[in-house]
Amino acid sequence: LLFKQRTAYGIVDCDWSSDVCSFDLSGTTVSAGVVTANAGVVVDNITIDGTEIDLSSGDLTVDVAGDIILDADGGEVLFHDATTAIGHVSMASSNLTIKSLVSDKDIIFQGNDGGSGITALTLDMSAAGAAAFNAGVTATTGVFSGILKTDDTTAATSTTDGSLHTDGGLSVALD
Repeated sequence: LLFKQRTAYGIVDCDWSSDVCSFDLSGTTVSAGVVTANAGVVVDNITIDGTEIDLSSGDLTVDVAGDIILDADGGEVLFHDATTAIGHVSMASSNLTIKSLVSDKDIIFQGNDGGSGITALTLDMSAAGAAAFNAGVTATTGVFSGILKTDDTTAATSTTDGSLHTDGGLSVALD
């Protein structure tokens, strides 16, 4: 049984033998229950289908009155650029791991210092994660394994008990 009806709001076209109806509507549509669309939903240039939300052009803004919560039961949030995996955040074993996935590409921390953009820290993945700080490191204690290097331009440190004093060519070695 086929049914086709033109109404003031659009066209209703139903095939009762397969329980399929299509609606070509204009104006506002109100539903008091759940609307199921197994073939996807298109709103303007956004398509929602299955496990994907696709935007055909432009940027997508998620604007909520409360918090934005990413709850990934798989334990990872992935970052891709044109299908290329760039990085991910992993929550394996309740640890928070930030990982660059592209060979020899850095992790860079940037900020705003008095109105000027700065790079505060670069973790150089082509040098086994060597940390390059923009303006020094402040720590209450430190343990160094390997070589601690200074040069002639390094300012002298305090000479109080337990400090390392550098003044030009001084070197300290394990005896």
